[in-house]
Amino acid sequence: MKRTSLIVIILLFILLLGGIISYRSYKTKAEQTNSENIAAADTAEAARRKAEADAAAAEAARLAAEQTRKNAELAAAAAAEAERQRAATAAAESARLAKQAELAAAANERALAAAAAERAADDARLAAELRAQEAAAADAARRDSLAKLAAAEQEKQEAADREAARLAALKAQQEKEAALAAQPVNLLSKSVMGPDYKRREHYYLQVDLINAEAVEASKTAPKSAP
Repeated sequence: MKRTSLIVIILLFILLLGGIISYRSYKTKAEQTNSENIAAADTAEAARRKAEADAAAAEAARLAAEQTRKNAELAAAAAAEAERQRAATAAAESARLAKQAELAAAANERALAAAAAERAADDARLAAELRAQEAAAADAARRDSLAKLAAAEQEKQEAADREAARLAALKAQQEKEAALAAQPVNLLSKSVMGPDYKRREHYYLQVDLINAEAVEASKTAPKSAP
């Protein structure tokens, strides 16, 4: 009885020991499996995180490339717009300069035309003045010639009148002298003088007065017997 109990106790001990050993082996395997799972999970998590980081880096690189592309496009568009603005400004400035040159040319042409017209007007005025002066000179020469002719004619007429008057005076004097010669009166004779002698008329008048007094005296004087 005691021997059976001892065997039972030994068997129980052996079973308990086997169970403990099995439990420890299972626990060790379980812990190892758990560690491997944790390590695998950590590895997977690390791989996932690395993949996410790589994806994030790739996305960042893509975004950076896209931003670079957009910046390049914007810069190109800005450069093109600046070039267009510069070309438009240059074209506008060229058009302004061309218009300014055209206006200056037109103004110069108008100034030249006005100067030419003014010169033509001055030439016409000078020509008209010259013609007027020539006409006036010709008219003055004609008038002077007519005046000289008239003066010459008048001088001839005056000379003829003076000569006729001198001849008439000479004839009258001769008649007076002939009449006085028939009377016994001593009369003064008149010297024949040219018509241009200044004192001729005064001299003749004086002689006439003296002779008239002599004739009057002879009339009033008593006549002598024959």
